[in-house]
Amino acid sequence: MAGIHFFVYLFFFLSLLVLFLYTISSFVKPILWAVVFGIVIYPLHDILRKKIKNDTLSSLLLTALVFFVVLIPLTIIAFITTQQIFLFSVKVINFIQSHNINDYISIVKEHPYVKNNRETLEPIINYIQSEEFRRAILNTVNTVITFIGDKLRNYVYTAGTSIFNAFVFLLTLFFILREGNRLLHEAIKLIPMKEEDLEVILKTIYKTVLAVIYGTVGTAIAQAIMSFIGYSLAGVNFALIWSILTFLAAFIPPFGAAFIWVPMDIYLFMTKGIKEGLTLLIFGTLFISTMDNIVRPLVMKQGIKLPYVALFFATIGGLIKFGFIGIFLGPIILTTLLVSTKIYKRRVLGD
Repeated sequence: MAGIHFFVYLFFFLSLLVLFLYTISSFVKPILWAVVFGIVIYPLHDILRKKIKNDTLSSLLLTALVFFVVLIPLTIIAFITTQQIFLFSVKVINFIQSHNINDYISIVKEHPYVKNNRETLEPIINYIQSEEFRRAILNTVNTVITFIGDKLRNYVYTAGTSIFNAFVFLLTLFFILREGNRLLHEAIKLIPMKEEDLEVILKTIYKTVLAVIYGTVGTAIAQAIMSFIGYSLAGVNFALIWSILTFLAAFIPPFGAAFIWVPMDIYLFMTKGIKEGLTLLIFGTLFISTMDNIVRPLVMKQGIKLPYVALFFATIGGLIKFGFIGIFLGPIILTTLLVSTKIYKRRVLGD
């Protein structure tokens, strides 16, 4: 009977846990971000609370610090970026509405590269003059206009959701800092695993988060700053938008920031000229991409050793499945799996 009672209780407990997780599923991303930030700044909280001898005040001060140092600058950047996207969208719509299909074809045919290679490009030129291509262009134009219109209409809703998510993030971060240590010890008591094995897993998660934060984020920030300078010097329009895209691309192996600045450089060579293209090529090679080899070793204080191909798939898979937070979740899942495999080999297989 005792065994039956145990399984009934376990089923009841797991059912409630699933229902609870389902209830808070809408807040998963801001909560996970709060956990990541909590892990990173908890050592600072530990030092601060010992000095002021007040957990609540220390948690409140650090939450306010994150608000002013992280959220406010990100909000300003998001506002400026949205403004530039809006201006860019208006230009795209005006250009589309003020040109017909024949204008598009004329623009392509008058391009210097097309003129100089007319014989080679004759099949392509014939295709773009066909009715099939005209229909494809019209469908694309209508899709672009619809997409831009939908994004602009959803801006107010997105802004409201972002504000609420920021509130959830700050509230969760505050309680993680104030109650995190106690909740962690309570959770450890509930996990049926040897204490030393669980300690290894938790340390692995902690080191993984620090490695991603210090190494990847630090490198991405440096590359975004360098790319903004490079794009500005080369005369790229909407340099802030492209530098933010470079920041996001920096997280994606194997080429990182080069996913953005190399195609941009090719575009400059083809449209603006050799001077602008060479400017970005030199700046991108010497400063943007080099940051990956200079900054990462300097800021990566906590190292994790992983097979590169496994890290590649973990990062890309996490990004696809979980969004930007997946950049952290992917490597965490991978490192936890590897260390759990080692524990299994030692405890079960006796290796």
